[in-house]
Order: sequence, then C-alpha cells, then structure tokens
Amino acid sequence: AQSTSAALSPRHQRKAWQEAAMVAMSREANTAPFGPVAAREVRRFFGTEPTPLTLLKVAAKNWGLGGIYVKDESKRLGQQAFKVFGATFAMAKLLAKRSGVSLEDVSGLADLRTRYEAKFGADAPTTFVTCTDGNHGRAVAWAAKQLGQKAVVYMPKGSAQARVDHVRAHGGECTVTELNYDRTVDMAFQSAKEHGWTVLQDTTAPGYTEIPTWIMQGYTAMADEALEQMKALDGSSPTHVLLQVGVGSMAGAVLGYLVEAAGDGPRAMALTLEPENAACAFKSAMRGDGEMETVDGDLETMIAGLACGEPSALGWPILAKHVDGGFFWMKDGLAGNGMRSMKAEGVEAGECGGAGLGLLGRLMAQGCDRAEELRKKLGLDEKSRVLIFNTEGATDPENYKKQLALPDVPPTASDFGFAPALPVADGEQPPAAKRLRCGAEP
Repeated sequence: AQSTSAALSPRHQRKAWQEAAMVAMSREANTAPFGPVAAREVRRFFGTEPTPLTLLKVAAKNWGLGGIYVKDESKRLGQQAFKVFGATFAMAKLLAKRSGVSLEDVSGLADLRTRYEAKFGADAPTTFVTCTDGNHGRAVAWAAKQLGQKAVVYMPKGSAQARVDHVRAHGGECTVTELNYDRTVDMAFQSAKEHGWTVLQDTTAPGYTEIPTWIMQGYTAMADEALEQMKALDGSSPTHVLLQVGVGSMAGAVLGYLVEAAGDGPRAMALTLEPENAACAFKSAMRGDGEMETVDGDLETMIAGLACGEPSALGWPILAKHVDGGFFWMKDGLAGNGMRSMKAEGVEAGECGGAGLGLLGRLMAQGCDRAEELRKKLGLDEKSRVLIFNTEGATDPENYKKQLALPDVPPTASDFGFAPALPVADGEQPPAAKRLRCGAEP
C-alpha cells in the first residue's frame, strides 16, 4: 500500500534506501511517466486555462538575449504556486483508485468527490499528512477541501506566518516544528504510521514512490502549456531552461517532460539552481559519479521553498542524466534581484519564483570574467530563448514587500557556484550537449 504505510521513515532508513534505489534507478533515469501523455491527462482533468506566459522584453534587451519567457505559476488555481496541480492530481489519482474508477472517466474535482462519497460516505474522509515549506502544504489543504478530505500539515522552523495562515484558511491543521525540512518530513511519516493517515509528499521513501510520481506528473502540465504557448506566441522553442531544485521533483518532472517531448530531436539545455545552504543537487553533481549526496544543518535561506537537503530518488536520476548545462547554487540576494526584475515587467514573483531570473541576470553580468566564460560555454547570447518558471507569487507578503524595497545586490566573486553536467553512460551526451558541451567550473 502506498498510503499510510509508506511507514516510518527515520533518516537513516530513508537515506540507506535512497542510496540503494539510486544505484538501480540512475541506470534508467525513467522519464516515461512524465511525458506529453501524462501532461495532457493532467490538463484534461483540471480543464482550466493555461497560466500566463510573459515575455520579459526589457531584461532580454538589457542582457543581450533573444528572449526571456516566464511561465507565471503565481496564477495557478488561485493558489499562487505550481504546487497545487501536483498535490491535487495525486490526491485525485489516489481517491479514484480507491473508488475503483479511472481518472480518465472522471469529469473533474466535483465529480470525483461525488463518486468517492457515494462509495465511502461523506463522514469518512481520509486524512492526508505532509511536510511543507509553504506552497505544497497549502496545495494539499486546498485539494482536501475540494475533495471532502482532511489535511494535516507540518512546517519546518522559521516558516512564515502567512504560509501557515494559507493552510489554515483551507481548513488544514498546521504545526510549525523546531526541525529542518528533512527532519519534518520524517515527522510526517511518523505521524502517518501512528494515526493511520496517508502521506502526500513529493519526497520518496521506502515503499513510497507511487504518490510522488503522481505529484510529479501534475507538475508536467506547466511545461506542456509553456511549449504550446511559445509556439503560439512567436513560433519558437526554448534553447535554455532554468529549473529550481528543492528535492528535485519539479525539476525532474519538467526535464523529464522536455526529454520525452523532444524524442531524438534537440531540446532546451537545462540548468538547475538552489540556495547556497541547501544545494543537494549541486553537492551530488560534484561527486561526479551520479550518486546522491545530502546537505545537513538548518538549511537556512530566504528561498524557503528550496530549503531541502535530500534529493528525491525519482527526480535526481533524471537530473543526473539529463541536466546538460550544469548545476548552480546561488546567494539569496540574487533571488531578490530576480523578484525586482520580475516586478518591473509586471510579474509577481516570490523568492523561489525570482531565483531563476536572478541567476540568469548574474550570468549575464558584464565585467565579470567568470560569468563571461560560462555564458560562452552555455551558449547564452542574442539567439538564446530562455524559459523560466515563476514557481510562486508573493506567498510571504512581508518578505515580498521587504525585497521590493531593497536595491539590487551587485555581483561578487562568491555569489554562485557551478558544477558541470555529469558524464552520460557509454560516452553519450544529452541532446542539448551534442550542440554545446559544458566545461568545468572556471
């Protein structure tokens, strides 16, 4: 069973399982579940209009790029973040499975709730438990409310009160712990075991991959929409894509989609980015062998939604095999730069949402030899069409207001780090790298 008995997941058990799983899974880096078929199933089920795709004309001109395209997930289902499609799709898949129906035969959330309650009754809801830095928990609470279920949400220490309030506004129970994100995940699994609850988490664990897979499939819809919108807007496709990494589920899902959609043809070069103090993908990439590393400590960062120290065993193999532009960590101040640049062109971006544009702006900075060398290796120039996902809006209004009032931070010699793309088995290179091979850190 995938639900309650995803079972107790103390850190040593989960880490040992992830390391063993990585050995097997990394050989396949399975992108098949995250292709266009899955994305269109998600889009059909929700039946909503795509979120906006915005061209940042000023930033592109100032930085000498052909185009910067921002997929604005702050508009997703009124929940200010992409997470709502992932959590809701996974909850819907599970309830449909328990009801003995295919989600393909369900016409939406209301229909699914009616079918579920007809079989189990309206007074027998499932309690879904999760850990979140904010957006995922809000999404779980929203989905539970729509589907007549219950949500229990744990947050790591230091979580913004506004994000707690968002969960409670949808009827979810919310507790802020004194633990970091990864230990709070363990707490969620422990509570599920003790109370008979169902874990709804994009983090993998022993015997727990089905629900994380469904969550990741929910994330593919925004990639499908973005490529469709770029074609409709100016007939283009992205040459580069910047992907934020927490545990790697979003990045793995979007990159998996791009790999599947491209088939044997070329696709956008993928770059990942993380906060300096929670750079588990960067640290894993620095090993050079495709295996996973974790980051310990408080994981303190303004970019709260990316403050995760342990990669997903579903997401990391995809990143290890298919990230061909490299793995970056960045200082928090660069995310603030991105938030202000987004705002200047009419896009509301929170810390995670602004991070991609902030890193891009740093890489395009003039007068920096290191940035210039990387630009050349990555092919970032006047012909580049860069796709960025604004993964959240101002979900912490207090910090958003604070960041908009600050001046941009200037480039420094130590405001980002870079790990090159990992070698691919049998000497093969991913499609984008066939056009341009990324070198070592300058």
